[in-house]
Amino acid sequence: MSSISSFLNGVRAALPIAAAYVPVAFTLGAASSQLGFAPVESALWSLVMFSGANQALLLSSLVAGTPLVLVAFLCAIASFRHILYGIVLADRVPEGSAVRFLFGYGLTDEVFATAVGTDRDSSRKLAVNWLIGLALTALVVWVIGTGVGSAVGDALEAASPKVQGALNFALPALFLALVWSMASRSTLVRMVMASAIAIGFVSFGHPQLAIPAGAVAALFPVRSR
Repeated sequence: MSSISSFLNGVRAALPIAAAYVPVAFTLGAASSQLGFAPVESALWSLVMFSGANQALLLSSLVAGTPLVLVAFLCAIASFRHILYGIVLADRVPEGSAVRFLFGYGLTDEVFATAVGTDRDSSRKLAVNWLIGLALTALVVWVIGTGVGSAVGDALEAASPKVQGALNFALPALFLALVWSMASRSTLVRMVMASAIAIGFVSFGHPQLAIPAGAVAALFPVRSR
């Protein structure tokens, strides 16, 4: 198989991921426009931080006034799983610092699942160009979707001030959708606890502490049935 065919196969493998990324990236861009991010800034931000959950967390923290040190700590904890992804795929990604850097930069949950599921033979190396096509397609769609969402959000707000209220709901709706997509019975109790803790801090006039305090709920042991 030629390098171009292998790359295009990687692009095709990424199409289901891209389809799922479009609405989330669009909503994230629309939410970022409400904080003053220009479309280009939103796109560059997605390029630098290729993580929907961390981007939503950062936006929520900026709104709440959460200290950036705490936000950075929470993002690092949330991203720890990517180290495990790298360990699982280490023997399947061809040698070469450039290849591993490019693929590692685009290694999301969905990209990892696709890479693992494409060939059950864990001893076989995955094609370099296929890996790059897979990760690069997901990244490009995410960046463009965020930029377009920000531009559309600005345009809608300018065309109709009433849209402001709907766009303000975009961020909490996005964050709720991301959390719900990862929810299971074992995490439901922690989600309820985190919500209760966060609501308590907001009610007592400390919204800047709501997110880090709510995150503490993840440390509580919960028995799964």
